Amino acid sequence: MRISLNWLKEYLNPPDLPVLEQELIHRLTMIGLPVESTEKQGDDVILDLEITTNRPDCLNHLGVAREVAAQLELSVQPPESSHVVGLEMGKVEVSIENPEECPRYAARLVKDVTVAESPRWLRQRLEAVGQRPINNLVDVTNYVLLELGHPLHAFDYHKLQGGCIVVRLAREGETLQTLDGIKRALDASMLAICDASRPVALAGIMGGTESEISTATRTVLLESAYFKPFSIRATAKKLGMRTEASYRFERGADPEIPVKALNRACRLIEQLNAGKTAGPLIDLYPGRVERQPIRLRRQRIKQVIGVSFEPAFVEGLLTLLGFEIVSSQPEEWVVQPPTFRADIEIEDDLVEEIVRHYGYERIPSTYPSPGLPEKALNYPRQESVLIEGLTASGFSEAVNYIFSTPVQEAEFWGESRPMIPIANPLTEEDSHLRTTLMAGLLTSLRRNFNYGNHEVRLFEIGKVFIPGTSGRLEDFRESNRLGLVASGVSYAAYWSAARDELNFLNIKGMLESFFSELGIEADFRPATGFGFLHPGVSAELSINEQPVGWAGELHPRLKDSFKFVQRVFLAELNLDPVYALPFPEPFYEPLSRFPAVERDISFLIDKTKEYGKLKRAIKSVNCPDLKDIQLIDLYQGSRLPEGKVSLTIRLAFQNPERTLTQQEVNQYCESVLALLRSRFAAEGRS
Repeated sequence: MRISLNWLKEYLNPPDLPVLEQELIHRLTMIGLPVESTEKQGDDVILDLEITTNRPDCLNHLGVAREVAAQLELSVQPPESSHVVGLEMGKVEVSIENPEECPRYAARLVKDVTVAESPRWLRQRLEAVGQRPINNLVDVTNYVLLELGHPLHAFDYHKLQGGCIVVRLAREGETLQTLDGIKRALDASMLAICDASRPVALAGIMGGTESEISTATRTVLLESAYFKPFSIRATAKKLGMRTEASYRFERGADPEIPVKALNRACRLIEQLNAGKTAGPLIDLYPGRVERQPIRLRRQRIKQVIGVSFEPAFVEGLLTLLGFEIVSSQPEEWVVQPPTFRADIEIEDDLVEEIVRHYGYERIPSTYPSPGLPEKALNYPRQESVLIEGLTASGFSEAVNYIFSTPVQEAEFWGESRPMIPIANPLTEEDSHLRTTLMAGLLTSLRRNFNYGNHEVRLFEIGKVFIPGTSGRLEDFRESNRLGLVASGVSYAAYWSAARDELNFLNIKGMLESFFSELGIEADFRPATGFGFLHPGVSAELSINEQPVGWAGELHPRLKDSFKFVQRVFLAELNLDPVYALPFPEPFYEPLSRFPAVERDISFLIDKTKEYGKLKRAIKSVNCPDLKDIQLIDLYQGSRLPEGKVSLTIRLAFQNPERTLTQQEVNQYCESVLALLRSRFAAEGRS
């Protein structure tokens, strides 16, 4: 943005700057308006400022003057923009069909127009900041744009069919030849300024040639409107257009300035003897933009910046920047942000305004306090245990984007699931928030395979977004998940050893080990309803009868889809129930001096019974000396009754204070067998 220093001074009181030019350049840079270059033009200096996208209020001389005034403790003197009393003749009908895209539209007629070359002072000002003078009417609209930052447009009133303006969406098949000479096809997503029958301008972007000002123009309709940024941004992007007007509207114009800008333009036109303001001022404002007051606490300023400020400094600075102090208390203020500062939304935005003008370089450097937090959360400790166990098992952490697509998710779930869409996705692959970690992990696995790494173990801890039963946005819930993928061998084999391929039992053992470190015993049961898992090599995990995840081998269908040539195992766990459990404090006990006694018991049982339930039942037996339970054999064959299997379980008993007797061990084993007979209809075998 090119700024004329002489032009800028006209809005300061007093106009003579109390600092030298180089000091002003330094201060502008330090408050976030860096000066990229300067240019000397006679007695004037042109400053080329870099304006960030969140500061459209500084894309004009008055906006920059406001920042300079706050920095140098001067007052701002805006240009005269009061109401202009016009001739009582002429009237134009204006209607807004889409107030959500155009909340405000102001217009006024100018009669007895004389289109001619602008006076020298006006041409020089425009040329100094890089604008090409055209004629007095167009130059006035450009002057107001560079002065106040609000785009205007002038129509030849007699070229408007029906003598009216309609703000509406374009209709399919409509076209408009814009002022750059290009005929453009419009569609129903584009906001247009129309007369009674056709579009005459692209709203907030560019006018059309059919209503263009010419030397024959005698009556002008001046437009000054406010358009929502999303509407202008979408149209400009679709048509590949970028104009001075769209550049400002896309970033957020001031909804309260259209009438002021219109009045300013009318005054300049009359000052140049280029025309006379006629008829009433039209100001349609159906979609009034309201700004909510913001609470600003002295404690928050101190907390963020580390410096305390006097109330007079805070109130004076915010007032110079255009903010209104609604109420003032010893420890806080209620501040009304101006409508031209669309970037101010929360308390910390106000804190940033204070520190910008106070000076970041003036904030003293301090070391953080070494104190510990009053209370540590449980889940970081649990997460640390998981990560330590995973890395010890050869897993590497993967960090994937939380984005996915319905097509990717449907590959896993077999159907399209409700997902949260991204309002402005960066790519087609980042259109929604993920419901599982698997899409990203399997993509990472495939990338490893493509680079020749076939021994891969990856884990990811991240969030997924689970739909509710209704699928509505408000019913989605955030969930912390642990995802695993593994493929290759079960251990790093050396040259003389056989390479044992990783299998499901390896993954199951790892998960049991992780849970054991957290003092949790997880149950595994055959998985159902997971179409992406191999139907015979998968399990569902639960803790205290609550499902927490699944594990298994990737289904052959998906294996072929990803073009994997080796077996892939995966698991996903819901960590929220795990985090909710108390973290087990470690305890130590001396090794027993007395030997353990092991006994094997064999029995027949229905093959439909789950081993996890058997194990939990055995643990419920009142036997304090029972230290371990292991399944050491499973037999099924033609010699057994239909539907039965033979299990052999090894029980280990140990007392820390004495050696157990044969009678005690036999009694314990009989108690276990009695329980299995009564609860699971087990039949003992010798």
